[in-house]
Amino acid sequence: MKKSILSTFVRAIGLGIVSGMRSTMGPAFASQYANRYPSRQLKGSPLGFMQRDTVMRGLQTMAAGEMVVDKVPGVKDRIIPGALAARAAAGGLAGATVYQSHGDKAWRGALVGAVAAVAASYACFYLRKYAGKKYKVKDGFAGGVEDLLAVGIGAGSTAGK
Repeated sequence: MKKSILSTFVRAIGLGIVSGMRSTMGPAFASQYANRYPSRQLKGSPLGFMQRDTVMRGLQTMAAGEMVVDKVPGVKDRIIPGALAARAAAGGLAGATVYQSHGDKAWRGALVGAVAAVAASYACFYLRKYAGKKYKVKDGFAGGVEDLLAVGIGAGSTAGK
């Protein structure tokens, strides 16, 4: 079996970043990864539900919906306490899933993913604000670029076993 170039730590950071950009997308990619590369360690854990095909499809549907809703005017900022907590939880779930699937401690992955999600939430929030003010970039366009980045980071973070 070929060993992956990406470490579990890097995967958890990537999925945490994605969760900070689009909260449901990190867990969606983590569930897709768990389905593509089933793990005995994950199956027998409380995170085993992430290997279910129905969970993966549900998370993917939610992530697609979130990409649409993100462009709607009046949506609350991602850095308000409730939204930030949800993004941290999503990043934690994604990180815990990849860590557990590789036989590592889930809490470590949860911590890595949650911290990355919070950091990315703030970074992307202020980058979008800055792009709007400095370069007159419309928020919907900036959101579309962010969607593309999130998908790219998520796909890269789950590439290979």
